[in-house]
Amino acid sequence: MASEEGSWVFDSLVGFLQGPIWNAPILTFIEQKSSVFEPGHSEHEDEFRKIHEEYKDLVDSMLGSYMEDIGMTPEQFENACSKNTAGGLHIRFHQTLFEQVWAANDYEIFKRMMIQKNVELQLQALEMIQQRYGITPQSFLPTERDESLQTEEESRIMEEVIKKSLEEYETSKKMLDSSTLEIEQSLVSSPEERHRLEAECKREKELLHTALQHSIEPSSQKEEPEQNKYEDNEIQIKTQVDDTEVMKRQKYLKAQRDKLLALKKQEREKQLQAVESGSSKQRPRSAKAAQSALAGQPENNAQTLQVRKALAERLKSEVVGRKS
Repeated sequence: MASEEGSWVFDSLVGFLQGPIWNAPILTFIEQKSSVFEPGHSEHEDEFRKIHEEYKDLVDSMLGSYMEDIGMTPEQFENACSKNTAGGLHIRFHQTLFEQVWAANDYEIFKRMMIQKNVELQLQALEMIQQRYGITPQSFLPTERDESLQTEEESRIMEEVIKKSLEEYETSKKMLDSSTLEIEQSLVSSPEERHRLEAECKREKELLHTALQHSIEPSSQKEEPEQNKYEDNEIQIKTQVDDTEVMKRQKYLKAQRDKLLALKKQEREKQLQAVESGSSKQRPRSAKAAQSALAGQPENNAQTLQVRKALAERLKSEVVGRKS
């Protein structure tokens, strides 16, 4: 009976973490806040840590609302986490979801996750610009790390975002000035910016993977990504394009990233509203917490610190067990 109880808890939990009630506020927070996490900008460490505290509060709020909806106390959840359930959690639990939970407990994981997301979003913005000109580049998403039920859901959101972006562009392109058009065309026709972002993205994924390995297994001695290889790549790109031109492109690309984020948030809000009528009956506290978080007013739930830590430890044991 204990095993059955633990299995039921995790079946319910995985369904919750893969659904829009969790994804809408969590992914929106990660994407919106990632814009300040630029690679190599360690001088913003205090701001990074403040955002990490906000993220912990959000994760605790969402887990706490879920616990209330299923009528389970933190002690009961911790007890369920300590049991060996049949089948193992790792079969159903995706790496990205593990990172989202683990990042709330580990600042270094959080920082690496946010930097990687920042670069990925700039790549998505570049892809969106290319599609305006009829070019469909080889998408960097989904990667092997992102293959999951969640990826399918996010892919649908991206399809809607790209569709809306194209519609808005068609409406406004006659009003674009010549300098804006020139920047867009240079981004589309020149490979330098894409190569730079791809190099950064690859490096940040390696750094995140290494940080996860060290966090899960402190004795792990996996070597760091080759710093010189990344620096050589960046130097080579900079010699091909004027520094002023590079800055213009990057500034414009980041502005497009901000537009992309706004469109994504709108789509997630619509998605959340679409399931809210049914979910608000099944998960009234979770649905309310998700709406509050999207409105920028996450609810505090200090009791769920115990839940988050118990869940993180269980996930850690699953990941280590999968490798052994």
